[in-house]
Amino acid sequence: MRGYFSNLGLCCSCALMLLAASCHQKPTGVVTVQTSQQQEEKLDPYVEGNKRILALEQEEIELVIKRHHWNMNTTGTGLNYEVTEQGSGPHFAEGDSVSMKYTIALLSGKEIYNSDTDGVKTFRVNKSEEIPALHEIAQLVSPGAKVRMVIPSHLAYGAGGDGHEIKGREALIMNIEILNH
Repeated sequence: MRGYFSNLGLCCSCALMLLAASCHQKPTGVVTVQTSQQQEEKLDPYVEGNKRILALEQEEIELVIKRHHWNMNTTGTGLNYEVTEQGSGPHFAEGDSVSMKYTIALLSGKEIYNSDTDGVKTFRVNKSEEIPALHEIAQLVSPGAKVRMVIPSHLAYGAGGDGHEIKGREALIMNIEILNH
């Protein structure tokens, strides 16, 4: 009989501990949903900060263009370009291979890369890992064209930079000469 009561006591103790533990657990199955407005309010300081950064970058780009008296066209994405020598033939299409000579400079004018030392740049339009500005300009000009671009950071190397000479969120000046079609 004594073994029976000790086992019964042990079972009751275990049951009480489980009951006590379950009282301290958070309820399950409850989902908290945030409205779009709540999500926007949470992100608003970041969005506003990014808008200010982009506005400052755009002001700097406009000052550079004005200082040099460049007559630039601006695309819907924000790419500023000036064709300094017309090419001939059809524009490049998605998948076409493009080869170009180039120079890349910071907005200060300091040249950081060029094809004379780094080699001709070859890529496939919209099919390779190249900065978005190059894919866009290849579809706007003809082979043989020479183009000057002032590239906002989001069309260049973005918030991360290139890991070498170009810092994050850095706008660039790029001169290209399309070699082929």
